[in-house]
Amino acid sequence: MNTKKVFITIGIAFSIFLMTLPLVSYKFLKNAVEAEAFNHLVTVRELLKYQVEGYFHERFGDVDVLARNPVTGQGFSRLSKAFHASGLDGPQYTKIAGLYQPLMKHYLNDYGYVNIFFVDKNGDVVFSAVREAFTGTNLLTGRFKQFSIGQVFARGFDGVAFEDYTWHEEMQEFTSYFAAPIYDGQMLLGVLVIEIPFSHLNAIMTKRAGLGETGEMYLVGGDGYMRSNSRFSEQPTMLQKEVDTEATREALNGIVGKKIIKDYRGVPVLSAYTALDLKFVNWALMVEIDEAEAFAAVNKVERRVTILGSLIAGITILYIYLVNRRKNQQILAESLEESKT
Repeated sequence: MNTKKVFITIGIAFSIFLMTLPLVSYKFLKNAVEAEAFNHLVTVRELLKYQVEGYFHERFGDVDVLARNPVTGQGFSRLSKAFHASGLDGPQYTKIAGLYQPLMKHYLNDYGYVNIFFVDKNGDVVFSAVREAFTGTNLLTGRFKQFSIGQVFARGFDGVAFEDYTWHEEMQEFTSYFAAPIYDGQMLLGVLVIEIPFSHLNAIMTKRAGLGETGEMYLVGGDGYMRSNSRFSEQPTMLQKEVDTEATREALNGIVGKKIIKDYRGVPVLSAYTALDLKFVNWALMVEIDEAEAFAAVNKVERRVTILGSLIAGITILYIYLVNRRKNQQILAESLEESKT
């Protein structure tokens, strides 16, 4: 009898071991998979942060260098005088513009700018590499005063300035502006403005290699609207989609982190987030992947562990039931024997 009890005890202990081992192993597996997934997202986030910041720092440097170039200053001065003497279509202006147009077109083609503007200190747009509605107007008194180009011009007197993306109707694309003051020695001549397309930034943000079927990278501005396009939307979300999640709020407040949250679609995701280190904008960078995809392998193991645990538990319960039933039958039989005697 004692031997049977020993075997029963060993059997129960072994069954409990078989039930708990997969559960413990699953917990460690899930933690390992989660850590690996977050490490990958953080790596992608840091590389992307470096690329985006590098792109804007390059544009910042471009406009500053171009504004300080003596050739630019000389051309600016000559074009301004010709503009005020004869207007955009006068022979004097046309001749001088013809000298500097190839150089400015070179910058457009080489750097992919949309346009380059010379705006004198009185607000007159005295030159543009590509003539458009702004050319020849006044940004201090004219109808474009409140437009992005007017805003960046006003701030360009104090140093290199940036104006956020807005819709460019003629190009059918979003564009943004950088501006820098132009001097002739100590004398302020005006402001140089370059216009850049959203397509440059979009090309950086749409490289999703290694992020699976649901991984995405996107930017959110301080106003809560996207500064990139969502992979889950057929329509552009740039400056159209408002995003307010736990991660974006923390990132816009300067917090660098990673956690599982519900994204702007209401879907649980693993999110790695940070603010961009750019003095002229307050943007959050998000790198995310759906929790279901990140934990797909773990969820498969979980289903198998659940089935295995259920089978072991069922067998254990059945074994205990049969052992108890047999024991009760023996006790009942012994009682009947005693009552007969």
